Amino acid sequence: MNTTETLIDNLTEELKPRKKLAHPLARALPWMMVAMAYVAGIVNYLGVRPDFAAMLQDSIFLMDTGLMAAVSISAALSAAWLCVPDMRGVKWLVAVPFTLLATFFAWCAIVSHVDGFSMPDMHWDHCFNDAMMMGFLPAAAIMFLTLRGATTKPLTMSLMSVLSVAGLGYVGLRFTCMMDTIGHAGMYHLLPFVVFGALLGAAARFVYRW
Repeated sequence: MNTTETLIDNLTEELKPRKKLAHPLARALPWMMVAMAYVAGIVNYLGVRPDFAAMLQDSIFLMDTGLMAAVSISAALSAAWLCVPDMRGVKWLVAVPFTLLATFFAWCAIVSHVDGFSMPDMHWDHCFNDAMMMGFLPAAAIMFLTLRGATTKPLTMSLMSVLSVAGLGYVGLRFTCMMDTIGHAGMYHLLPFVVFGALLGAAARFVYRW
């Protein structure tokens, strides 16, 4: 009996009380508002594309920006719920951003088939740098938000974090960049976030640990 009590004491002596996590929605909404305001500020700083008003009547522009905005929002919500080990019983939520992302890629394939696919000349002084600027604060903020939880799915958490930032950054870049080809969007609007995602995914088990 004394041995059992000693073991319990040894296991619990370093435990500290933890503040209960707020509801996932209450944690995700502030990130969304801050991240959207930040990206809107960067878009204003860089300058909105001159044909923005006309693009609001373009179905392709509305479709792909709408899909990626939905990916970002649903992924941020999924990340907030993933902070709880059992996701409060809504494990189906992670299927939503995956489905929207698959729809986005299918849409890009259709547009490429209709309009043709062309790769842009390599340059690193425009959209790539802008993507880094747009993604920095949202990425740091969602990392802070998710590290306070206790996820049991570190790889999924990493992917949701990246998708939430990538979707928002993609929309911001579409608002500033006038190059609308699928090749350019893939290379400069998405690739920076893919690289970030690969690095975070590789370190996921070390980053998201109890």
